[in-house]
Order: sequence, then structure tokens, then C-alpha cells
Amino acid sequence: MQYFIISFQIIFPILFFMALGILIRQAKLVSEDAFGQINKLVFRVFLPIKLFLEIYQSDFGSVFQPKLILYGLLTVLAIYALSWVIVGRFVKDRSDAPTLTQMIYRSNYVLFGLSIAENMYPGQNLSVISVMAAFVVPTFNILAVILFEVYRGGEKLSIPHLLKGIAKNSLVIGSVLGLLAKAIGIGLPSLVQKPLTDLGAIATPLAILCVGATLTFDALKKYKKYLILATTGRLVVVPAIFLGLSVALGFRGIELAGLFLIYASPVASSSFPMARELDGNGELAGLGVATSNVACLLTMFLWITLLKYFGLC
Repeated sequence: MQYFIISFQIIFPILFFMALGILIRQAKLVSEDAFGQINKLVFRVFLPIKLFLEIYQSDFGSVFQPKLILYGLLTVLAIYALSWVIVGRFVKDRSDAPTLTQMIYRSNYVLFGLSIAENMYPGQNLSVISVMAAFVVPTFNILAVILFEVYRGGEKLSIPHLLKGIAKNSLVIGSVLGLLAKAIGIGLPSLVQKPLTDLGAIATPLAILCVGATLTFDALKKYKKYLILATTGRLVVVPAIFLGLSVALGFRGIELAGLFLIYASPVASSSFPMARELDGNGELAGLGVATSNVACLLTMFLWITLLKYFGLC
């Protein structure tokens, strides 16, 4: 019950901002076009700043574990490839297919995962998990750009066009700049970091607000099968396969927890603005964020209880 309460405490702000978005839409305080502009602002300004700071402020020095990070990235690539192949076989729509694939492979590792980790290991050093995020999150973004550009380009897609799409993506730019700043050792004065931190903090609430503004009960009925597929894949199938593999390979403790949170966290909130911006199905992406966050109240509780019972984490 402890972890159910913890999960609810983490998810409540997400549900709150979604509900606020629904109320704003119903009250017609903001037009649909205005929400579209807000989504662009989140994707092109606030989220890149947030990603830049998350990487820039990570402590690589004492906890950098190449083998763990490499393994984490390889499993993300495996989940990505399997999701793409399976979804591609059954979903042919060029906006639905990449959106659905993204909903299965891309987890809310930073917003949700790190919060869960803090409650699983109160008072302990979680730098291992934070450093993992500095590599996993940019990978999520680059893979998403490739995914959507391939479907958007169709038969006309070329390697130069794909590389251009990746290079122009705001989230990729923010992540790369963060890695470069960290590698070169650029020191940002607190006078600059403070306003950047404030801007980055706006990203998640605004993104989720826009998600709420797109949710309708008609859409839930329309995409019922897709949502069941994506939510089950993200919260049950992916963690069952890859958590089992990680345990078999000998990962334990905080290292296993970091991997577990990549595999078992709900759909990333940033997948919604990504889908909207890159011609995916924004409505489906928003519903995926909503349903997976609600469903993970149960699944996260069960997974953590299982891991604790067997003394794995």
C-alpha cells in the first residue's frame, strides 16, 4: 500500500493539470488554436531548456558506469525496434503507427522514475539513476524523431532529410547542448541558471495542460483498442521481458531500480508535444499519457512489491 500511495502522490499533479486543461477547454478560456501554439512553445522552448539543465546538472564524475548505461541504451533500442516492428504489422495509418510505437517504447523516466526512486531509497545517493537519465532521455528523443520522420517522409525519405530532421529537432538540440556543456566543462553562473530553471519548470505543467485540453470521452472510445495495446505494452509486457532479463544478468539494488524505472514508468509526457509537432496523432498521444499514468497506479505498486518481496531492489 505504501508504494500505491507514493505513486498516487506523484501522479496527482499530472491528473490535476489534465483536469485543469479539460476545464479550460470546456470554459472556452483558450481556443484550440491557442493550445496548439502553447504546445509549440513547450516543444521548442521550455522542454529543450529542461532537458539541457537535467543533463548539465547531472553528476557524472563519481558514478559513471559505462556497462550499466550501455546495457540500458541497448535495451531501449531493443524495445524501440520490437515496438516498431509489431505496431507496423498491424497499424498502417502514418500518424497512428509512430504515435503508438512511441507510447510503448518511451517512458516518463525523469518525471516519474526519479520521483519513485527517491521514495524507494530515501536519503541515499541516486546519482547512478540521474546519470542514466542524461543518456536515456536524449536517446528517446532521437529515436522518436527518426520514427516520425520515417513515417512522415514515406517513400521520399532520404538519409540527408532524416539527418536534417534530427538536427533541427528542439529536444535533440537541448540534449546535445547539455552533453557538450558538460563535456567541455562550461560553468553557467547562478544568475543564468535560475531563470533557465524557472523556464524549464514550466514545461511539464504546460505540456500536461495541453494533454487535458485534447481529451474527450469520444476519443477514448475511438482509440480503445490502441490504448489497451499501448498501456499493456508499456506497463506490463516491456517490464516483464526486460526486467526479467536484467535480473537474469545479475543486476540488483539501485542499478536494477534504474533499469526497472526505464521499463515500467508510464508514457512520457513529452511524447504528446512530440507527436503534435511531428505530424503524429496528438489526440492518441495525449490519451496514452493519461491512461498509462492512471493504470500505473496499480502496475507500479505490483512491480515494486514484487521486487521488494524477492529482495532484488
